[in-house]
Amino acid sequence: MKIKPPRPHAVPRQPNLYSTYSWHPNMADDKILRVSKSSLSTFQFCEQQYFIKYVLGVKEPENDAMVRGTNVHDAYEYILAEKLDIHQAHALRDNQGFQAVDDYFQSLIPKSQVKKGWEDKVAKYTGKDYELDEDIHLSKLMKAEANRFMKSDPTWFLPSANERTIDAVVELDINGKKVLVHLTGIVDRLFQDGDGNVHVHELKTGKWKDTTTKYEGMAKEMAFYVYLMRKSDDPEFGDMRVSHWGWDHTAGHLTDTKYEGGIYRFVEPVRVKVVSEMLTDLKALVSAHLRYEDNFNGKSFAVKDSGAERFICEPWCAVKGFCPKYGRATMPYEMKQKAEGN
Repeated sequence: MKIKPPRPHAVPRQPNLYSTYSWHPNMADDKILRVSKSSLSTFQFCEQQYFIKYVLGVKEPENDAMVRGTNVHDAYEYILAEKLDIHQAHALRDNQGFQAVDDYFQSLIPKSQVKKGWEDKVAKYTGKDYELDEDIHLSKLMKAEANRFMKSDPTWFLPSANERTIDAVVELDINGKKVLVHLTGIVDRLFQDGDGNVHVHELKTGKWKDTTTKYEGMAKEMAFYVYLMRKSDDPEFGDMRVSHWGWDHTAGHLTDTKYEGGIYRFVEPVRVKVVSEMLTDLKALVSAHLRYEDNFNGKSFAVKDSGAERFICEPWCAVKGFCPKYGRATMPYEMKQKAEGN
């Protein structure tokens, strides 16, 4: 398992300011804590896993679900940015109806994988075949989009932001101490309409299941974007008030048969209570960093309780070999010695 210690990143629109996931209070004043939607979600799931992945920089091997998700995201971004002709779709809708629109939308799916590198503005064809049913996920997604188009004003159908990075620097009060934090996130899709409503939407390639834990996790991810965009000074999308959020799961619903063969799509108005709960979690993350001593120990980041080992840690955690609950069994010797105070 690779270890890639997090490096400082220049904070956009903030000269001489850098952010890092490994921040601790003894760092120089030009370094601040970096928090992304993914890092906060990991902290909410397990504080110690967050410490291992983001502060220490332990990289778990990519699994099929990760690869599939990346490939579907890249292809869908490419379709919206480069291939979908809204005027052609509008003409097909008015003259021939749904089937013609659906056929057109299906024709936009790349015949082979496309990949977007860090330096690329749009994805590029790789020549590689789909190997993880990405084309099936895309086909279901495009059918859902064809249905949405039939009920939409074409002027507002396409997103105003498509896989767009948003940044903000906020000052949080942690028990009377003011701490600057760099929030950053890639918004999958941002939609607007003629009435001024703003809707942020997330794409997932897994299955949806109706549990409180699943809903709260997704809603808090959306709440992060709501807060981020409200606080951002981004010239296009800063100081923006989001009114709705939602998400798609292209593998469908785990148990509800009415979603069989399709995707699970959910939309609701922004819930202020969830945004408040997300902020509580964000402050807890910052508080843990304020107690971190830069010693690989991570004792300020809680481990899961013993009841979680059988159902969460054992089957699902790929980095538990670095966790004190498991004796830091796979942690490199020198790092382990420092973590254990030797």
